[in-house]
Amino acid sequence: MVSAAEDALRRAEMLSETATVLVALSGGADSVALLLAMLELKEKYGLAVYAVHVEHGLRGEESLADAAFCEALCGRLHVPFACDHANLRGGMDDAGAEAAAREARYTLLLARAKTCGADALLLAHHQDDQAETVLQRLLRGSGARGLSGMEETAVRDGVTLIRPFLSLPKQVLINALEGTDYRIDESNLSPVCQRNRIRLAIMPKLIEENPAAIAHIAQSAALLRLDEACLQKQADAILQNALIDKPPYFCLHREAVQDTDAAVALRALRSFAELGMQKSGDAPDEFSLSADDSLKLLTLLSASESSVCNLPGALHATATRRFIHLTRMEGDAPLTDVPLLPPQPLETELSSLPFGEIALHMMPHAPGGVCPDGKRTVVLTRSLIKTAVMRQPRPGDVIRPFGAEGQKPLRRYLIDKKLDQPFRRHLPVVAVGKDVLWAVGVGAAESTRMMHEPSILFTLQGALPWCETKHKRSTP
Repeated sequence: MVSAAEDALRRAEMLSETATVLVALSGGADSVALLLAMLELKEKYGLAVYAVHVEHGLRGEESLADAAFCEALCGRLHVPFACDHANLRGGMDDAGAEAAAREARYTLLLARAKTCGADALLLAHHQDDQAETVLQRLLRGSGARGLSGMEETAVRDGVTLIRPFLSLPKQVLINALEGTDYRIDESNLSPVCQRNRIRLAIMPKLIEENPAAIAHIAQSAALLRLDEACLQKQADAILQNALIDKPPYFCLHREAVQDTDAAVALRALRSFAELGMQKSGDAPDEFSLSADDSLKLLTLLSASESSVCNLPGALHATATRRFIHLTRMEGDAPLTDVPLLPPQPLETELSSLPFGEIALHMMPHAPGGVCPDGKRTVVLTRSLIKTAVMRQPRPGDVIRPFGAEGQKPLRRYLIDKKLDQPFRRHLPVVAVGKDVLWAVGVGAAESTRMMHEPSILFTLQGALPWCETKHKRSTP
């Protein structure tokens, strides 16, 4: 038991006299065993050991008795102790009580870890817990990540979590206590929630079929973690290559993800969605997109343009010809609110005009000089420049497309040019009043046709997603 804890803390680089660890102490056999193991490591390495108990308020006097037991135990062992109260209402057999207790427990434990300056929060989950977790996730239809079970070391809300006993059966911990008192939570012996029913009814049947069932389930989880880590590493490389994360734009190159195997593509898309939800403030640190939503995202790669996948947090992913965008459902608003930039007059005294993430390079243009492409380069006469500004689109904007007979609304022009909707709101334009001379990176107006009069060549500096001809390929 002590060896398992020592190895886990060594892997997490927590074995030193400068380390402070906080033990989550429920009073049960597993957490008492963890506290005793940590005290032996304290004696050996000099690390600081604290303990905290969360009293949920769901089991009346029994709950208070658990708290009193933990306080008395820590008093005898000279361990600094704190008890935090969740003040939940109802009982353990109420619908959703287990989930509410878990959420409240983690909230209080993480807060206490931060308060006491702990380098790690230690949890006493063991091999039996791991097997139960895997079966729960199997019933939910989880993929490899879910079936990998709990990780030995993880980070949640900025706090390092360590589970040193994941490789040890519960009975080993009970045997190691050698008569040391611990509390028994009677609610764990009642089929009031799914985990209890798995523990009480399903596990005995599996053990009857194979006495090593628990160890084998945990072993499968460990093997799946290796597979998942390998595939996720490839997915991370794909996502890094494909992702455009420049507020207000949050999208990825569709082709970059289409080029890879489905298992890797699914993980890249899942990471894309989870990152976006965290940016929008709609997902906690440990949020994991469901397997069902992940598979729906995968279908976007082969779906027709404008296909949409609705996601948690009132967000949706939309497939266009070149991109997959993640936006809010309401108004297709960007994930991150970015204020509109103030209009910038075109000052020809400058050589470069900054505008958000881009800039326009300006230089005199002589007749017969560089022929602009109307997307990244354009020529404007000095007479137009006197009243022109660089800004973002406004209602009522119009443009006379280059070579066209008449005007059309800018909105219709951008649709005809197949500019994705999420790009339109913050598109840089050069305009005189409501007349758009240049939709930067999209196209120019007839008024930019080169004339034999003094003019300036404007060149786009910086990256706009719709200007990129193709994503850069990378080898995972």
